[in-house]
Amino acid sequence: MELNGLDLKWPGVLGLGTLLAALLAYAVYRLMSRRQARASAAVANSTALTELPEYRRALRRHRIRMAVLASSALLLGGAALVGAARPLDTTVDKPQTRSRDIMLCLDISGSMAAYDATLVSTFKTLVSSFEGERIGLVIFNSSAATVFPLTDDYDFINGELDSAGRALSGDPEYDSFFAGTFNGRGTSLIGDGLATCVSSFDKVDLQRARSVVFATDNHLAGRPIIDVDQAGELAKAKGVRVYGLNPEEDGADEEAVRMRDIVAGTGGRYFPMSDQAAITGIVDAVQAQEATLIDAASRSLYSDNPTLPIALAGIGLIGVIGASRRWAS
Repeated sequence: MELNGLDLKWPGVLGLGTLLAALLAYAVYRLMSRRQARASAAVANSTALTELPEYRRALRRHRIRMAVLASSALLLGGAALVGAARPLDTTVDKPQTRSRDIMLCLDISGSMAAYDATLVSTFKTLVSSFEGERIGLVIFNSSAATVFPLTDDYDFINGELDSAGRALSGDPEYDSFFAGTFNGRGTSLIGDGLATCVSSFDKVDLQRARSVVFATDNHLAGRPIIDVDQAGELAKAKGVRVYGLNPEEDGADEEAVRMRDIVAGTGGRYFPMSDQAAITGIVDAVQAQEATLIDAASRSLYSDNPTLPIALAGIGLIGVIGASRRWAS
């Protein structure tokens, strides 16, 4: 961030207030001059009185008090005008984002029903470990649907993941979450889901690190358009690393071995969900990919800063009260 200094939200108030204050002061001056002219009278032999030391001291004190009163009133009025003009601190923010994109890819087929809510919680834990990376979410069954595209709005991401968790826990108010995932033939079309996730990155720059966190048991139940091996090859061709997260690994079963080989072929890693180091392993692997900082568009941030005018107005008010009381006495 770069601090640009003090600014005014309504600078016109200061100019208009100054003009009105000047006109008021002039009107008061003319009125007092006329009254003094009418009230003045010639007094003979007054020189002896004005030469007295006591008179001179009293006159000097009077002038000092009047000067303090006038300057305090001026300070109070000026500070009030500046406060009314809304002083602001202006800061130029130059945000930076990391050139990593992460697509969360979740199998919501029937065989995954017992694990999906837990997997969404795992996704939230993963998200909390990142800062600045763009993250998206795709779900799939017989067809794939994008829940939200790549974004670095982490409040929005966490809100969507909370909604996903409620939907996958069986809350009927969130049934719309599954829209678009039953348009194919069969269920759990793993290859189509992975291919959709791999194709969901909107940046074609190969220097940008791109990863898919692929949560599935790899139990195919239908005829996909693209099988999982072809989807793995697509990921390799696009430079996308796939990190597998299997919630139902039962030893060295065929589906688990095949999934392990596919993600390893993309340069990613495979984890059973029961592995306590899975989250740390995925985060470390993603963050190990080289990423450069990208400067986003600069933006000006404004915050009220009334401290100085309030302090000056307080000093002016104390001076006005003090000088008025002493002058009255």
